[in-house]
Amino acid sequence: MSEKMLIFCLLWASVDVCECDLAMFGEVSSPQYPNPYPVDFMQHWKLEVPDGYQIQLTINHLDIKPSPNCCNNFLMVVFNNKVLWKFCGQNFTDRFHPGEKPILAPGSHLQLFFLSDDSNLKSHTGFTASYKAVAVDCGIPELSELMELSEKDPPTTYLKQISLKCKSEFYQLDKKGNFTCNAEGNWVSENGEKLTKIFPKCEPVCGINMEDLSAGRVFGGKPARSGEIPWQLLHKSSPRGSATLISDYWALTAASLVDGNENRNMSWLGGIVNAQDTNAVFMETEKIIIHPNYKKVDKDGRQSDFNNDIALIKMSAMVPLGPNIRPVCLPKKTDEAVKEGMMGTVSGFGVYGRTVSKLLRYGHVHVYSLKSCVSGDLPVSDNMFCAGDDVHGIDSCSGDSGGPLFFPMLGDGTEEHRYVVKGIVSWGPICAKTITKGYYTKVQNYLDWIEETMAKNS
Repeated sequence: MSEKMLIFCLLWASVDVCECDLAMFGEVSSPQYPNPYPVDFMQHWKLEVPDGYQIQLTINHLDIKPSPNCCNNFLMVVFNNKVLWKFCGQNFTDRFHPGEKPILAPGSHLQLFFLSDDSNLKSHTGFTASYKAVAVDCGIPELSELMELSEKDPPTTYLKQISLKCKSEFYQLDKKGNFTCNAEGNWVSENGEKLTKIFPKCEPVCGINMEDLSAGRVFGGKPARSGEIPWQLLHKSSPRGSATLISDYWALTAASLVDGNENRNMSWLGGIVNAQDTNAVFMETEKIIIHPNYKKVDKDGRQSDFNNDIALIKMSAMVPLGPNIRPVCLPKKTDEAVKEGMMGTVSGFGVYGRTVSKLLRYGHVHVYSLKSCVSGDLPVSDNMFCAGDDVHGIDSCSGDSGGPLFFPMLGDGTEEHRYVVKGIVSWGPICAKTITKGYYTKVQNYLDWIEETMAKNS
């Protein structure tokens, strides 16, 4: 390394300490300006304005000997040891000429380095520049269509604060939405994290119904009222069955219901308690994803195994959430597993009596040991649980397949204790013949698959 470059590097690395009041504006020029600058020369300036301001630098005149990449004669602008700009030349058409447009620094300080080689045959005059302090303004951040500012047109300059919120009561932020404008012009959280790195998302509020009107005790159940089970979806045509809304795009159902329909555009209805309601929310599928370990029906259409009877449905458009259509919560890994003695609620538009019900019905069911259910020749696994109510004749039935079994029982949910789907209506003996109990897919066993599948297909 040459002695000249060594001195230059030492200059770059040096830190000037100034205890004086910081200026709001100033000027700098190459040595001897407007006369030609000296040869074989280097100089360093440190510009600084108060916190909460940015330096706006204007190159008023530039006449520095051109060289490839400005390697021998140049004016270099540095911020936090990073080269922002390197200038030389005489004309606006020169690649490394700054032109007349002011340069706004990222922060309240800049370093300028001027270097000349051992020749200045054309007597270039160097440069003159002025700078001034410009108030840092973080601006209004770009928000998603679901989000807005809590305050309309808030101030956005240094140390000012903004608060984000979701536009709809049916959504909530997944993290805190309060941010402060810092000296670098970034919105930062209370922990100093940049908004751009931890941007909050509006996620659907899950597991809350509009009002709890359940008063009584699917098969043998009670008709639901509007808004009581807002996560219930219906596939009205063949195969008739249900699904459970778990977000504003995704629903959960039984693989056995959609088996063979993966490439078909299935239509679903939501926000209704009467299958003939003309005001239903109409949804079409974009993707149907069956669990990879589910054993599909054979060529004769026979089902020999209901293990892993779970599928995800992605809708082709965002579901318009409202009081009558909103998602249920998924369980957490840390939640208590479904076990014997628990009581939940199963719902659907399946057979009631001898005909398919046009009404959404629900019933409260007990969880029994797997041994208590009749399986016939079909295998039973730990991915299933058994539920029903022999005493009151309550059970899921034909046409309820894919629907939810949720906890706590309808009527017991609260803001702190929200409704969670822990079972999917899967299979069992013919309802109401001998034993009113059936098998349900244990949702809690599939949380990783659900999360990964939704992330990969977002």
